[in-house]
Amino acid sequence: MARFRLLVCDLDNTLYDWVSYFVPSFYSMIEAARPILSVDLETLLDEMREVHRFHHDSEHPFALLETESVRRSFPDKTYDETAKLLDPAFHQFNRSRLDTLRLYDGVLDGLKLLNASGVTLVAHTESKLYGALGRLDQLGIRNLFSSVYCRERPRYRPGHSDLSDMRFRRYSTDNVVELSHHQRKPSKEVLIEICERQAVPVSDAAYVGDSIPRDIMMAQQAGVFAIWAKYGASVSKADYEKLVRISHWSAADVEREQALRSLAESVNPDYIANSFKDVVERVLSGHISASRSSAVGT
Repeated sequence: MARFRLLVCDLDNTLYDWVSYFVPSFYSMIEAARPILSVDLETLLDEMREVHRFHHDSEHPFALLETESVRRSFPDKTYDETAKLLDPAFHQFNRSRLDTLRLYDGVLDGLKLLNASGVTLVAHTESKLYGALGRLDQLGIRNLFSSVYCRERPRYRPGHSDLSDMRFRRYSTDNVVELSHHQRKPSKEVLIEICERQAVPVSDAAYVGDSIPRDIMMAQQAGVFAIWAKYGASVSKADYEKLVRISHWSAADVEREQALRSLAESVNPDYIANSFKDVVERVLSGHISASRSSAVGT
C-alpha cells in the first residue's frame, strides 16, 4: 500500500530528549538564583514545586518570579524589575538549553524527506504554548509542520505580567491549536479532529510517540497506526529523580498515571522504532498488513 498521508508527531522524547535538556537547564538556573536570593537549595526547590503545582506545569515560564523567596527578597520591586535582577539565572537556563537541546539523530533529515514525499506533518504535544513553540523554533523545525497542537498558554496570577507573551509576539500562531487541560492525552477525540482538519482518513494516518499509555493507546483507540518511539522511552534515573523533585504532579496526577499504565498493559504498538530513521521508512512504506503486526524496526 502507498505511504501514509499524515504523520502526527509527539515532540518531547520523540524528536529530542526533553528530560536531558530540561533538568540540567533548570538546575543551572536554580544554582545561579540561590546567591541572589540567599536561599538554600531545598527551600527553593520546594517553592518551585509549589509554583509548578499551582500552574499544573513543570516548565511554567518564569516560575522563579512567583516563589516566596523572590517576594521576600524584593518586596518593593515590580515584576519586571525583579525579572531584571534575576536575569543571570534566566540567562543560565538559556545557555544550558543551547548546549543540551538537540534533535535525535536522523530527525531533521527524516522530517524533510517526509515533507518532500508529500506526507503532511502535524506536531502534538502536552507542553504548553511557549515551551512547544520555543523548542520548535530553536531546533529550526517549526516550518516543517502544517499545524501544532499544544496545551493552552499559561494563566498568570494577578500582578504577574506575561513576560513570555512579549517574547513570542513575533511568532505567528495561525497554525497553532491550543488545547484545554481536559483535552490532554490520551484523548482520541483530539487525534480524530487532527485527521479531520487535515482531510485525511484515520486509516491513512500514523502517530509516533514515546509513551505507550499516552501516545500508543490513544492512537489505537482513534484507529490511527501507532508507532512507538522506543529510542525515546529510556530516561536517565538521576535526571528523572531530579525532575520528580520539582514536578507539578499531584497525588491525583500520580493516580491517573497509574490507571493509564494499567489500561495500557495489554497495548502493543503497531510498529516499534529503534530510531527516527525507522519511523520514516515505516511511514513511507505504508500499511504492510491490515492486522496489528507489532513489527520491530531494524
